[in-house]
Amino acid sequence: MGPFTITFEGNKLEVRVQSENVFIVRIPEKMIHIVRRQDNEGASHWFEDGKDNETEQIQSLGETIDTYLQKNSGS
Repeated sequence: MGPFTITFEGNKLEVRVQSENVFIVRIPEKMIHIVRRQDNEGASHWFEDGKDNETEQIQSLGETIDTYLQKNSGS
């Protein structure tokens, strides 16, 4: 999948897929890598790469990416 654009907190952000669970996002302040991890019950949790704490902003950004992917999966 190529790059795509999402709207998050009023900003249009470019998202590139690095792998199935790693996304590169250009936010106004910087470019970040976010990682989706699933717990043993299948719930997705989102983290900034290299960090162990899940912030509300990263979780919300991940959910926005998930929503985009589900709507545009072609299924």
